[in-house]
Amino acid sequence: MAQLNPRELDVLNVLWKKSDDALTSTDIVNEQRGLTQSTVIAVLRKLLQDNLVEVAGVTHSGKVLSRTYRPTEESKNVILQNFAEQYSHFKNVVSKTQLFDAILAIEQEPEQMKKEIADIKDLLTKYEKKKK
Repeated sequence: MAQLNPRELDVLNVLWKKSDDALTSTDIVNEQRGLTQSTVIAVLRKLLQDNLVEVAGVTHSGKVLSRTYRPTEESKNVILQNFAEQYSHFKNVVSKTQLFDAILAIEQEPEQMKKEIADIKDLLTKYEKKKK
């Protein structure tokens, strides 16, 4: 599984935030402070090679044609794996309960939080049944 560097994570984060729209490299630069056009192009090339993004199409960007990109489902799996690996380094410091609490505290929408809590309850129920 690919280990993602911070810039790759930045680009994937932008693409997932805007996953309803395919984005050009310029769109990505405009969405994320600190990214340059040359960095985004290099990152997209690597992410394409790793099948973490795909070319969605071609569009006019000013007077030139530009590729548009979108994330692949595989990129979600890689992000999750990277997150889990990072957590494994700190699991003796941060409990799963603390992690859930911190993640839920980020959610601002009450309805979304209710849904997340229900999903977590379902997940925990499934795990309890497996362990019996």
